[in-house]
Amino acid sequence: MSPAAVLLKRLVIAVALLVLILLPTFVLLAVTHQPSATWASMGAIVGLVAVAFGGLEVGIITAAVLALLAPVAIVAGLTPITGAALMALMTLMVGRMARFGLNRALMLVPIFIAWPMLAPVPWLPDSVLALVKRRIDTKGVKLDAWSTLFQGLSPSHSGHTQEIASLVLKYNRLDHTYLAWTAVFFFVGTIFTVIVGHFAVRKMHLPALVTRTRREVIPYTVTITVLASVGTYWFLNHPKQTAGAFFIATVLVLSQVGEVSEFRLTLERVAGTIAGALLMMLLVTQVHSVSLVDVFGCPLPVQMVLLGAVFGVLAIAAKFSRHQWIYFALIVPTTACLNGMTVKQASNVGTQRVVDNLVGAGLVLVVMALTVVSSHLAGGKATDGAASGSAAGENDLVTLQTETTDPT
Repeated sequence: MSPAAVLLKRLVIAVALLVLILLPTFVLLAVTHQPSATWASMGAIVGLVAVAFGGLEVGIITAAVLALLAPVAIVAGLTPITGAALMALMTLMVGRMARFGLNRALMLVPIFIAWPMLAPVPWLPDSVLALVKRRIDTKGVKLDAWSTLFQGLSPSHSGHTQEIASLVLKYNRLDHTYLAWTAVFFFVGTIFTVIVGHFAVRKMHLPALVTRTRREVIPYTVTITVLASVGTYWFLNHPKQTAGAFFIATVLVLSQVGEVSEFRLTLERVAGTIAGALLMMLLVTQVHSVSLVDVFGCPLPVQMVLLGAVFGVLAIAAKFSRHQWIYFALIVPTTACLNGMTVKQASNVGTQRVVDNLVGAGLVLVVMALTVVSSHLAGGKATDGAASGSAAGENDLVTLQTETTDPT
């Protein structure tokens, strides 16, 4: 097959996967008119990975667990302690499942749950939706940040939109309707791709699960639990760092079970992330403003979504190549555009992703080095102990033979 045909095949698969991932989001957007319906796409990605690595049963269980964890994560994000504790429980679960080779199937659960915990998308009141819709229908809306959505709600609070946005977001974290729909968004997205993915991968030869020993799993579990929970505490204590989920993703992706993570993958991830940030900076110079468009009754920055979709198709296609740095370079603008309401906000997301990836990769490498050193020291002590035991055994045998053959 020619290189052009291979590239075309990858692009077709990428488009099909992107449609599969986005379909639940558009359906739920039409039903609820809420931007937080985009979380269904996160659930769709989790469902695909779970059914591919664990099968239908693991996929269904993952859908239920993800739906139950999502509203709990939003409430837990009110304080750094509760958020870090929930992240520790999730990563401990991933570490436990590593004994049975299921860590890759469940790894995305804490990664995507980190988003509603660290940076939840607000549930927009009907008054805000109606206000924005009127502005879109009359003269269009260009927004600089999410907080401007709350302008005009109360004349007595003009000039304090940031405080209003903060109060509304805090109220959302305790709103029963918001929490219930969050669970629905994640469950529908996950179960949809689990069912469709099950029929799609039935005839494929999937990699067999590899069971691990306790000695292999413990360092992995300690690494992801400590780094992810401490990182969660730090990001919840610094709420302006809205892209902290990238740090959680870096820790979980680069940490390996039973073997030292390849330095090549780490270097490619860092290099690709930096290249993606430079690409995002170039994009910012070309796109100066973003207008909201009424999509199924929900105000969305369509230009940013379309840019994210284009980069997403290219990133999925690059995932099948041997050069992983290209994938990481393209996934930066993908996630930045899909998680940013404006060009400026998307640029900030891209910059934060670079910092989070560098810090996360550095910490994982330090832990890897400490693990290698400790394993070598333990191996050396074990070898010395075995040698000493063998020498002692030989001395005892010589003594016994001497006593047996001694005529006196």
